Amino acid sequence: MRPADSGAPYPADVDRKFDARGGVLRFTGNTVLSHIALGTTASNALIAVRDAIKNRSFSHCLAFTPPTSYHMTVLEGARDKVREPGHWPADLPLDTPLDICTAHFERKLANFQLDAPLPFRMRIVEFSARRDSGATVRLEPIDGAENRKLRCLRDRIADLLQIRAPGHEQYGFHVTLAYLMNWMSEEQTEEYLSLQPDCLRFLQKNVPVLELDAPEFCVFNDMYAFDMQLLVGQPSIALGIAARHA
Repeated sequence: MRPADSGAPYPADVDRKFDARGGVLRFTGNTVLSHIALGTTASNALIAVRDAIKNRSFSHCLAFTPPTSYHMTVLEGARDKVREPGHWPADLPLDTPLDICTAHFERKLANFQLDAPLPFRMRIVEFSARRDSGATVRLEPIDGAENRKLRCLRDRIADLLQIRAPGHEQYGFHVTLAYLMNWMSEEQTEEYLSLQPDCLRFLQKNVPVLELDAPEFCVFNDMYAFDMQLLVGQPSIALGIAARHA
């Protein structure tokens, strides 16, 4: 699964989010996301797909994330190692400490009105190593109205936080089950590609509609855990957290 034009010894997330043996590395930041709750039909289906992948010969090439971390990102926030215009809030200097940036976002989000009926309703549309390295389940809103609702919310949060990454309008919603940490051989790639259609059919059968509740503003130290700081658009909870920084 090495791109034809890549001479890199390892995939892009090695020495960034994981080491070449699959060990998780420190990669800090904040984000707005909707978790997939454990014990739900969706969580159980995703875990079953993860287990099917783990049982194959190529699984040692992947670094799996824990099911407690499964989520759909609504809007990427700031990341300590990605301090560039568009990836960092425009109203803060690029050398601002990350904890100051996080507190800055919390204060802004404390009174934010969601103005978007819940849940978000998504459908699973793709699972293919031809598009994504690692194990990435692609999502789309179930219809045009749901797409407008979610895209509008993304725009409003991005405008509030003054952070809008390149490609913002084309952002693809997804759930990450694993990252690629070692290139697969041609044989391993073919084995993986042959497995993925069955996995996709299984997910689509068991989760015809993925329903996601209120987005959370979270912080993370690595790709294993995303810790909620406040529920976005829930003033009674958000104001109590924001008061810590008054």
